[in-house]
Amino acid sequence: MAIAIVINDEGIVTPIVEGTVLRIIEKDGTAEDHRNPALDLTEGRRGATLRKAIELGATKFVAPPATFCELSYEKAQQEQVKFINIAANQTFTQVAQQIKSGAISASANLPADEVVSSAPVTI
Repeated sequence: MAIAIVINDEGIVTPIVEGTVLRIIEKDGTAEDHRNPALDLTEGRRGATLRKAIELGATKFVAPPATFCELSYEKAQQEQVKFINIAANQTFTQVAQQIKSGAISASANLPADEVVSSAPVTI
């Protein structure tokens, strides 16, 4: 029942490919930080971080807008990961307090407009 959350060096919760730290919060409130595997890849970045979170026991994922693409979102749903949907630009401390107080909770789905296209961008 662990929760995965990606944060940047300033402690802001970020979409899955933007933060440097993949933090796993256990049910007892303890947390363990891991390097975000997305940092080392050019493609498959969201999927790599999702896989690592699942390997580390996460069953929930904190998801600001643009956290998941269509492919990683589908994979997360197949793995029965639940989503804690939050607004952008919140600190880890703010989100942790909201989770603890029950102000936000997990859901089986994300709003469709917050899941980004998995199609490669051509320039």
